[in-house]
Amino acid sequence: MNSPLLICLTSTRNYGWVTGAFLKANSLWADYIIMVDQMSTDGTREMAINNPKVILLDNEDMSYSETKRSEMAINRAREIEGDKILIYLAIDEVLSANYFETNDWERILNSKPGDVFCMYWANLISDKKHFFSMNQTDGSTLWMARIFHDDGVTPYDNEGLDMHTHCIPYPKENVKEFYVNDFTILHFSFFSEKWNIAKQRFYQFVDFDKNKRSIIKLSRMYKRPSNWEIKEIPKSWIYNETVNNFNLFDEVNTDNIPILDYAILDFIKSNGIMRYRKLNVWDDSFLKNFKINDPRNQFDKIIHFYLNTTSNHTNNIFIRVIDKILKKIGL
Repeated sequence: MNSPLLICLTSTRNYGWVTGAFLKANSLWADYIIMVDQMSTDGTREMAINNPKVILLDNEDMSYSETKRSEMAINRAREIEGDKILIYLAIDEVLSANYFETNDWERILNSKPGDVFCMYWANLISDKKHFFSMNQTDGSTLWMARIFHDDGVTPYDNEGLDMHTHCIPYPKENVKEFYVNDFTILHFSFFSEKWNIAKQRFYQFVDFDKNKRSIIKLSRMYKRPSNWEIKEIPKSWIYNETVNNFNLFDEVNTDNIPILDYAILDFIKSNGIMRYRKLNVWDDSFLKNFKINDPRNQFDKIIHFYLNTTSNHTNNIFIRVIDKILKKIGL
């Protein structure tokens, strides 16, 4: 019996700073890497083209749409003949290096069409020695459906949202869902503080326009608490020269300027800065770098100060009451 093809799905736009790590790590297990690119200009495309496993798809629509890019990747994967497993990873994610020696990896390889596997994040931080995991508000593990043994028929469904949705086909009924504990997704989102800040700022603009969430909800979603439990990275997770012929962290370049900050300028140009005045995104460095006058009034600044200083205490009953009141008055 032949092993199923392993197809990595991803999308990107000017994420060259971490693309080298993504390609080198995930090329070790993937038979194909389908990359949907929004016409990157920072070297991302060149790195992709030079990798023989990459199928590069041009997404010329520059708007933010997880639905479109997911559909493009899934449809292209289904053009490849044979039994296949679809594994979605964001461009700043790689599987931990110990995947191949785990029972969970064997279970994935021996899965059946229609099976779904959920994974969790290990968020790497810049010291290259530690990580933290994200949990739900109740403290339970944040699981993400990322692997689908393709049955060829389950459609992609964005569940009415175009942001933070499943990026794989997900059966609506009788789903067989499994949880991967033996290895993890190494996530570089927090590895560079300037890239993380730019990303969280960008997400607030997109989410505000697409989903019309409240200002309070957006700030709570995208402002990272500083009290998550920090743990030491197991050595078996990290790709190294001796075993893998490359060092993972050598493939990451945090010096690049976050392109997402420029995308925010497009929002401002298209819709006017006052539309976004209440968003908790106007830090001094961003305003100074782009020579933008702070659009907030004094009340906005007070609200943002409150949100920032209470970010580690969102489960406090007093804070929850205040947040609820602020939402009722339109924030």
